[in-house]
Amino acid sequence: MMFLQSGSGTLTFSGTNGALLSWQQDGCELLAPSPVPFTLGLRDSAGNLRIVSGNEFQARIRTCGEQQLCMDFRCCADFPDLRVVIRVRAERNFFCFRPEVENVPDGWLLEWIDPVQPVLPPSGKLFWPRTEGILIDDLRFREKTHNKYRILGFLDGPEGGYYPGVCQMQFLAWMREGRFLYFGAHDAKHGTKAVEFAPEGDRNTRLSLQTFCGAASPYRSDFDYVLTAGPGDWMDACAIYRDWAETHTELPPRGQFSALVRESPLVVIYPVRGTGIDTGPMPPLKNYFPYSAAMPLMREYADKTGSRIMALLMHWEGTAPWAPPYVWPPFGGEDCLREYADRLHAEGHFLGVYCSGTAWTQKSCLTDYSMEDFCRKNHLEEVMIRGPRGEIDAVICNGEDSQRLGYDLCLAESWPADTVCAEVAKLDPRIIDYAQFFDQNLGGAFHPCYARGHSHPPVPGPWQTEVMQSVLKRCSGSGLLLGSEAAAAHPYLKYLPLNDLRASFAWNMGGVPVPGYEFVFHQYICNFMGNQCGISYHLDCDASPDNLLYRIAYAFAAGDLLSVVLEENGLIHWGWVAPWNMKKPEQKPVLSLIRKLNDFRRRHSDFLLYGKMLKPPFSVSCKKFPMKIYYGERDFDAVLHSCWEAPDGRRSAAVFVNWQQEPQTIMVSADGKETEITLEPLSARLCDFSRLMD
Repeated sequence: MMFLQSGSGTLTFSGTNGALLSWQQDGCELLAPSPVPFTLGLRDSAGNLRIVSGNEFQARIRTCGEQQLCMDFRCCADFPDLRVVIRVRAERNFFCFRPEVENVPDGWLLEWIDPVQPVLPPSGKLFWPRTEGILIDDLRFREKTHNKYRILGFLDGPEGGYYPGVCQMQFLAWMREGRFLYFGAHDAKHGTKAVEFAPEGDRNTRLSLQTFCGAASPYRSDFDYVLTAGPGDWMDACAIYRDWAETHTELPPRGQFSALVRESPLVVIYPVRGTGIDTGPMPPLKNYFPYSAAMPLMREYADKTGSRIMALLMHWEGTAPWAPPYVWPPFGGEDCLREYADRLHAEGHFLGVYCSGTAWTQKSCLTDYSMEDFCRKNHLEEVMIRGPRGEIDAVICNGEDSQRLGYDLCLAESWPADTVCAEVAKLDPRIIDYAQFFDQNLGGAFHPCYARGHSHPPVPGPWQTEVMQSVLKRCSGSGLLLGSEAAAAHPYLKYLPLNDLRASFAWNMGGVPVPGYEFVFHQYICNFMGNQCGISYHLDCDASPDNLLYRIAYAFAAGDLLSVVLEENGLIHWGWVAPWNMKKPEQKPVLSLIRKLNDFRRRHSDFLLYGKMLKPPFSVSCKKFPMKIYYGERDFDAVLHSCWEAPDGRRSAAVFVNWQQEPQTIMVSADGKETEITLEPLSARLCDFSRLMD
């Protein structure tokens, strides 16, 4: 065995195959033995994937300097010249890994490497930075669903841990018995990865940062894969990533938010046509079309919530609903939409629209819209994303039973990039204040392309992030606010300053949402609560009628703007694609909570808009309330809380939110002291740290 020590931690490696066997930290064992040191993904000329295990090599492991190891892998039976080197060093409290791959054989491409494979024992909780953050307490639950782990490849972007995309950060954390383990890729170029966890044997779980190499040969990582640990929880792990991001990556300026965000509007989401789902008939809705028909409702919600409104339209496109990349002119004509925008703007409100990202619609499944002839005449299939065998498809919302039939545009090619930028430019910022143009590019993702005839390498890699940054930069110069479905991934924060969050997606993963993204990035970006898509499939809304109050309080405590989704008659509904014939939420408490929270947010913007999220230096005891999730029941705190530091760095405060319709008393404990706080129904309270325990 070989050993490497950093601070109070010792890593143990197998002297036979180089696999990571043990991590002793302050007398605690953090890992189970890993069976393999690494895996590689090689593609042959026919597009077949060959997964090469580190166990297929002969390993030579030696020390190569103070607190450094060099692991040299050679003599693979099937690829005798292929060589992998992994250098490991101890630096302060971190263990840092850097892999190299050389002598990739002719006729093969290096697609990806999974160079460090920590294996977790069968207890504890996992923080996964997917859809802003999920805390998972059943690491095997996922394997019972359609989201079960698989090696990332073509068409897999939205399902797993795709980064930069639906996973917005490139690290994972595991917690047990008051300690956390951090496993991250400190990659300032933000190359494509799968930030993942996978079953290992009958009970254990393997962490994975599968990294796509773009066929580089030789491949030499220019960043570290980092392991560290310490006392704490997921917030302590997020703080490590935040410290690295603020020191080593380019972020937007702190606190430079748009006028729209500074007004803290209530985002009111509704369809112009349709039946509240994304398939089926698309008749215009009398309360929402012509567009100005919605003006009385917007005034009503502004009055009842004491807020400015951003009306955020769905199914408004003049082509067909969900028919990218073409959306303009709007359904009913530009003048019709302009009239509505002028009326909203005259009363201090805003107008936003959903689009459908960088897919290509051959034919709508909802209307008679078709671009089949145009595509054929212009040979556009040549510039679509392709799979490793040349197959052509679309990643999301594609199929006979979905919204459309079509493909995905490869933005590395000139025509798709120019077309997307031209379509964004048609969205007149004098009419539209916000466009969620990159809906279905979750987190701003550029989906993997394997086309061998395109201007990019024939396997995914860092080139994807460079291309997407270039396209977003071109699109962001008009003054129009742009956004994506799910929070903008780390390298896209500068270009997507307002986004539709997807915390609702956490409920089908065997865990609960936690504001990891907000903990890391809140000073740089402010998003909104989102359309809560699919929540009625994950939560039993009839059995848990207060769940919308909880979700509003959660978003508020995380520092996000609030949103509601309306059904056909203008009532607040549970979320998008919740059938309109469902029993509706009780309206009055929802409106009352939003009114109080938005007023509170404006009064305390130094914390909830401009502030930096902190780990609470106290614990809170309160009543628990159960909610029924489709796989069981969970208890939730009656009072939510978060902690913030103002931009001046001299003031810190705690925010407590009672989302229940009765008063709630909590006990706050810190440093052996306790203080009791009672909160009125549907209310929030700010407590200065310096006086909290007085």
